[in-house]
Amino acid sequence: MNYSDSERMEYYLQALGYDKAKDFDSADLLILNTCSIKQKAEDKALGLMKKISRIKKENPNFIVVIAGCMVRLSSSRYSEKRDRLLTRVPEIDIALRTEELSKLGEIIREVNPEAKIQEIEEESFEDYFKISATYSSTQTSAQAFLPISNGCDKFCTYCIVPYSRGREKSRKIEDVFEEAVALTEKGVIEITLIGQTVNSYGLSQYDKDKETFIEIKEEPFVHLLKKLDTLYSKGLRRVRFTSPHPKDMSDQLIDAMGDLQTQMPFLHLPVQSGDDETLKRMNRTYTVDRYREIVKKLREKVPDISITTDIIVGFCDETKKEYKNTYKFFKEMDFEHGYISRYSDRKGTTANRFMKDNIEQEVKRKRWEKLNELLKKQSKKVLKKFLGKTVKVLVETQEEKLCTGRCEHYKSVQLESDQNLVGQIVPVVITDSRQWTLFGELA
Repeated sequence: MNYSDSERMEYYLQALGYDKAKDFDSADLLILNTCSIKQKAEDKALGLMKKISRIKKENPNFIVVIAGCMVRLSSSRYSEKRDRLLTRVPEIDIALRTEELSKLGEIIREVNPEAKIQEIEEESFEDYFKISATYSSTQTSAQAFLPISNGCDKFCTYCIVPYSRGREKSRKIEDVFEEAVALTEKGVIEITLIGQTVNSYGLSQYDKDKETFIEIKEEPFVHLLKKLDTLYSKGLRRVRFTSPHPKDMSDQLIDAMGDLQTQMPFLHLPVQSGDDETLKRMNRTYTVDRYREIVKKLREKVPDISITTDIIVGFCDETKKEYKNTYKFFKEMDFEHGYISRYSDRKGTTANRFMKDNIEQEVKRKRWEKLNELLKKQSKKVLKKFLGKTVKVLVETQEEKLCTGRCEHYKSVQLESDQNLVGQIVPVVITDSRQWTLFGELA
């Protein structure tokens, strides 16, 4: 999501007359587009302030903007009401909420009335989702991130996103489809739909109140996938989406994943824990049995599907038994990959306010290491199944002869070629596998 946001920020800055600078030292303006999923991400952004302070001494007109999930109020250090970061961190000049990108030009002038930026009609940029994107963050011009919603209504107790991004709002289907058509006409063959909980598209209270999707007789997300599938005849070959929530993983959606040409046999479906009591404390609103049922249906509908997940170990009050349940469930589900995190307390979350981060760091570390070892074994076992098989790889990068890309199952694949294959889908026979990567030859 942050990559996609940055693409829209870049387009807007170009409209103001800015060009990309080579580095910090040669820039007039710096935007730190932040993520707040983990404390580490915030610490990384704030850790740049020493370097920024040095640059500001050499260039007093250097403007620093902090944007994204860390910001609560769009403002400048001269505003009457200011975001808390502007008080805490003197190096920051502007705080900007992502959805209020259209205010940036006005706030820049507030900080520096002499700023040489172009006059633009701010009204034309007010609808954040209608701001064009540069589509520069994916590996190739054949790929694009396409945001379909923003915000979250799930309120998991460990998560800051509903507070930082706000309540969930979905784009109109016609707007998403129009952007997808334009991308396809430019040669994009793989689109990744993104949202905080992407498969709850059109289901939020905001969307119901607006009656945006009232005329659609099926689930809005499924309807969108079906519309995008019609672009197969125009050249679109792959539609992926991230990240879905188990609560909204319906039979309609599972059927669509098996029936549509552009859907790939891959799903990243965060479970977070394999224990019902832990899930309750996390406010994940589903049970282990419900998750198990979803996976069973997926594998029946898409027999060769690759399923990956997210796990948090060491959440508040996690007992040995609860952790063992998670470990057993991870093994039972035979996840092919996973992002395993050690719980870290996030200020402002429900868990921070009403629960205790009472699992020792050493215990978290041991639980993480044990689960990570299981992950490595399962990944190694799965990759061996691809040996001798032919997969279709979208080549994303190429250095001399070495090409790297992703197959239908989202596995990383490397191969060699004398031809420039970047942006093409090519058949590859898998000859070897190591750790997380497949190796092959052109078929």
